[in-house]
Amino acid sequence: MANHSSRSAQPTATTESPRKASSRSGMLLSFCAWLGLWALLGRGEGWTFGIPVAAAATFATIRLQLNWRPLRLSALAAVFGIFLRELFSGGWDVARRALHPRMPIAPGWQTFNMKSRNPRVRLLLSAMIGLLPGTLSSDYDGFTLHIHALDQQQNWEDTVVHLESLLSRLLGDS
Repeated sequence: MANHSSRSAQPTATTESPRKASSRSGMLLSFCAWLGLWALLGRGEGWTFGIPVAAAATFATIRLQLNWRPLRLSALAAVFGIFLRELFSGGWDVARRALHPRMPIAPGWQTFNMKSRNPRVRLLLSAMIGLLPGTLSSDYDGFTLHIHALDQQQNWEDTVVHLESLLSRLLGDS
């Protein structure tokens, strides 16, 4: 008597779950993004060091569960524009104040209440504050950003509000 089982005689194809496939594509995207950053910063040199660094950054990205949400490209040009404008005007303003003794300098600490709920927006905003003329972000605590201003009379707050709204649009927090 032959032993018949309920299994089919045809081999079954192994299929990968969508979550695992997404995880692999996310890992590949992360690795490529870190390699691209290395290529830009390293001017295409130092790959024996850059590839392991990109692999370690990819591992850290996955381990810390950071995700690569798509940027809104329509806002990228505006953020890049304000970045360049404030970089140059900030540098010019500080140099002018340092070299001209009669320029007003009234340093002091200010606080700014951030509206964004996105932690990436808050972190990037705190990093970009140093580009604004005469300002430097020292810390942020929840939604409060601590800023040192070279001149407390200077109108830095409107620029910070505008920058926060641009970063919110760029990173999808509107």
